[in-house]
Amino acid sequence: MSQIPASGRFGEAPIMTVEEFAAIRPGLEGKIVATSGGFDPIHPGHASVLLASKSHVEQEAGVRPDLLVVIVNGDGFLRNKKGAEFQDLSTRARVVACLREVDVVVTYETDKEMTVEGALTGIRPHFFTKGGDRTGADNIAEWGLCQEIGCQIVTGCGVDKEWSSSDLLGRWAQLVRDGAVS
Repeated sequence: MSQIPASGRFGEAPIMTVEEFAAIRPGLEGKIVATSGGFDPIHPGHASVLLASKSHVEQEAGVRPDLLVVIVNGDGFLRNKKGAEFQDLSTRARVVACLREVDVVVTYETDKEMTVEGALTGIRPHFFTKGGDRTGADNIAEWGLCQEIGCQIVTGCGVDKEWSSSDLLGRWAQLVRDGAVS
């Protein structure tokens, strides 16, 4: 994995665009697992998927990936999905890059696409992990593309879905409206 840029100033994972990663992808050896999310804000469910992706693939597929690439959905994705982003893409990518087990963060900005198919096409991972309530072809938008590029989807990664970024922010907004916090 020598073509991966050096870690950041504090040992955090490097942050790259899809195009930057795609440029070095042909020279990378070993198995790659990818996962994705908005991480806005990041919560324990997100963190558990990031921490467990390599070991979960090993348990489910019998192969331990060498590299975990985390796709962070862009601001356009969040605006289309939720109306606005709470934290900008750069901030979210920097937080994810600080988590143990994350080897590379790939930012994926698009105003139109509501999947990470473009990112997966550039990354070409061997595995794609999904956690929480993403369980099969009926609720994983990238299922068909993964079949097409030979990427095995591994579901059930991390803890069961107990948290929602939208719920966390909604609770905080209610506390602000109620005057409980300023």
